[in-house]
This record gives sequence, structure tokens and C-alpha cells, in this order.
Amino acid sequence: MSAPYEPAAKAKQVLESLGIVDPPATHLDEIAKMQNIRVGKQDLPDDPSLSGLLLFRGDKRAILINTYIQNAGRINFTFAHELGHYFLQHTPTYYWDGKQGFRCTQDDMQNGQTSKEIDANRFAAAFLMPEEQFYLGMVGSILDYTLIANLARQFRVSKHACCNRLLELTKGPYIVVRSHNFTITEIKTSSAARSKFPSLKKVPEGTAAFEAVASNRNQDSFSICSPLKWGIDLPQSVPLYEWTRGEWVSGVAMTILKW
Repeated sequence: MSAPYEPAAKAKQVLESLGIVDPPATHLDEIAKMQNIRVGKQDLPDDPSLSGLLLFRGDKRAILINTYIQNAGRINFTFAHELGHYFLQHTPTYYWDGKQGFRCTQDDMQNGQTSKEIDANRFAAAFLMPEEQFYLGMVGSILDYTLIANLARQFRVSKHACCNRLLELTKGPYIVVRSHNFTITEIKTSSAARSKFPSLKKVPEGTAAFEAVASNRNQDSFSICSPLKWGIDLPQSVPLYEWTRGEWVSGVAMTILKW
């Protein structure tokens, strides 16, 4: 059964009904308590892929969040994701030991493969980063690492989630490429760049991104690059700019492309 509510509209309705006008992440525990949802937060190193659970037992509900990954923004997103399943009235998909509910992994949070997980992510993004508030913080700015860091801090979300929300709301042409070592793990685009979506599996040689990954060194700013190296067809008069930063200990990097 599909969700009876459109996720972003439901998130806005919940926030308005509660009168929340400051960053919603500061109210998650309060909201769960108002809905009589018990919340537990626990380090579960033996199950590192688990992000959170929404448990059903009769008419009782409980949320368990795995805090093994010490990232407050990720924890907030997991919390809001589980609330999304609740407020969207999703029917359980997971059954074990007399209980039912949802078992949500890190992959569900980043690349939801089912309609319910996708909708819970959409709810969480709209709930934690309400469009009107979020847009005020981004209007007039270019999408870069400074903007991502500032808004992630303001709304208490991860930089990953913040960047995705920026791509959703920005009017400019941007592509964000995430990679592990040289392997591309995810490509996201703004609506203005969707037709230019590159089909790549590896960070292209000859790009600043390739050099950054090879040397484990962040770029300080945008640099110009040939669009063809990224498989992007742009008019000859339109330059492509790229900027790469990484968490080099884990081999994870992100490249922002814009024109």
C-alpha cells in the first residue's frame, strides 16, 4: 500500500500543527513524546549497517536509533525518517519475535530502494529542512562547501542531507558526484542539470577531482574544467567548474560541478 500522504506536504502539516518555526531537529524528542512514542538511543557496534527501527506492538510505538556512528546530523535524520514512517501511516514491512515495524539501514537513509523508504526520506528532508526556512538561508548564494556547512550546522543535519536538499531547491545547474577512492558511488543533480546527468563509474582522469583523490588533498575553490572530461555536453562558450573535498581517512570524496 502506498503512503496516504504526500511526504513533503505531510511534514509541513505536522510542523504547522505543532507551531514549530525554529530548527525542527531540536524538537524531535518532544514530538515523539507527544505521539506517545518511546525512544531509545544505543550504540550497536555489532550491527553497524542498522540506522534505526520503528517498532509496532499492538497500539504502542517505539523508535530505536543506532548511535554507533557518532554523527548528530545522521542521528537526527534517522529519527525524522522513523517519524516519517509513523506520520505517513506506513504499514510494517519487517516482522520478528512477535514484533513488527521497520528496520532501516544506512543504505535506506541514503539510497532508499522501496517506495516507503524513499517517502520516509522525503519526509525527513522536508521536516528537518522546511522549504521556506531553508530557502531563506540559501537564497543569493552559490552551492559550495561553505553554504553546505553553514546550513547543515543551522538545521542540525548531516552535510550529505543538506547538500541533497540544496540540490532539490536550487534553481542553478549543479551536479554533485560522490566517490570512494576513484569509484563513483552516487551522482545527484539539480533540476536545471538533470538533462546533463553524466554516466560515469570512475572519477575521470585529467580532472581536478582525480588529482585531489590521488593526492588526498582538498581543492581550495572552484577550478575550470573541460565538460567533456565529465561526459557533459555544454555549449563551447559555457565553462564547467569543479571543486572536490574529501574525508581522506575513509577515502570518501565529493565533487561539486557547476556552470
